Amino acid sequence: MNNILDLKYPYLCKFFETAIKENRLFHSIIFYGSNNYIQYAMALELARQLNCMAEGENKGKNDCQCRNCRWIRENKHPAVMTISKIDNKNEKDTTKTVISAQQTEMILDKIYTASDYKRVFIFCNADLKKLVLKEKSEYEEFKTTGFSAPQVEKDEFIWYPSAVTGKCFPETSANAMLKSIEEPSSAITFIFLTNNTNDLISTIVSRSQAFYVPDSHKSQYSTDFFSKYFNKYPSFNSDTALDFAQSLFQYQSDNNLEASYIIDCIQFYLIEILKSNINNKFLTNKIFNDINKTEEAKRMLRAYVKEIQVYEHLAFYFAEKI
Repeated sequence: MNNILDLKYPYLCKFFETAIKENRLFHSIIFYGSNNYIQYAMALELARQLNCMAEGENKGKNDCQCRNCRWIRENKHPAVMTISKIDNKNEKDTTKTVISAQQTEMILDKIYTASDYKRVFIFCNADLKKLVLKEKSEYEEFKTTGFSAPQVEKDEFIWYPSAVTGKCFPETSANAMLKSIEEPSSAITFIFLTNNTNDLISTIVSRSQAFYVPDSHKSQYSTDFFSKYFNKYPSFNSDTALDFAQSLFQYQSDNNLEASYIIDCIQFYLIEILKSNINNKFLTNKIFNDINKTEEAKRMLRAYVKEIQVYEHLAFYFAEKI
């Protein structure tokens, strides 16, 4: 994969490279997290890998200069489309705040039209805006991946791929695509960029495989506290799940921490385990599921579920078998 992405997200890159080689890449993918530029770069890299024209061991290499790889790096490939409220709209489409029904119809037309390429549709909530400091940092990192945004900078206004949500991707537009997502062609891949899977309608989430993409600019989390509980992971002991939950709650109280930070620490710890076990298919699937479960725990916190109950819910889920 792209060497910048491979350096910062080796576990995800390895997972997708293997899935592509073995022809088992999920047809609908959700990238979630706070850095949507990195998610967008990962989506373009997947599109490049799928469409690379090189043969054998050279297929998908970072320095490949085949026509498809060049087009995708330049964001000019006819089969790789960014779908947002400002991207890939025809002149008659007057909607300005949402992914419209007309765009959905356009996607369906393309799905049912024969193509020599692997079609990839990347959904996000894009804007042309003057970036704040953090966004500028993310944009500079995105440029180092070698990919281009679908729209060029103009008078300091820069294309920014924020998270797709139900607000910008209304249920009427999303539902029109469900059959295509549920019964896809092998030549079609849908990719959704969001902050939380809960921001998308449940029918899309249930038909997709979700992957957490952490923000590479975040500071390291403290994980030493968890090592004694996770030292035999994934053989997490259900008999001690309640003790683990109580210990999390006590650790949070003793150190005057937010419960969301504790969940972030667990998430980061699981990612570190994932990095060193990426070749174990069964284990990676469990870890990805457990990471997704930490996102559910965060949503429970935002819904004002008691913190101890959130910890218990998470602990018992970790104890489930592979």
